[in-house]
Amino acid sequence: MFLTSTLFLVTNNQSQPGGIISIYGMTTSPTMPFQMGAVLKNIELRGSTMGSRKEFTDMVKFVQEKNLKPIVSRSVSGGLDNLEGIDSLFEDMKAGKQFGKLVIEVSKEQDAKL
Repeated sequence: MFLTSTLFLVTNNQSQPGGIISIYGMTTSPTMPFQMGAVLKNIELRGSTMGSRKEFTDMVKFVQEKNLKPIVSRSVSGGLDNLEGIDSLFEDMKAGKQFGKLVIEVSKEQDAKL
């Protein structure tokens, strides 16, 4: 089983009904097992493909060599329980106030399960 496929199976099992799984790139395989359980839970799979494995490797190397970091305008913590904070990020977008990324912190890095 390929990494992307394995990651999908893990996130599918941890997803709430009606959840969205976002996947970018299909650099390891053009196939993705989509289990009936995901359909029954109304899981939505969103994603985009990118270039070849070599192009992805070159991009990662470039980011590392140049020490590139995304620009973050603002982030809110508290995950999906912080609806007021999330709404304020949408207000920033509507008003065109942000320059970089607007981030919802789901969990701190040390709490991450994956």
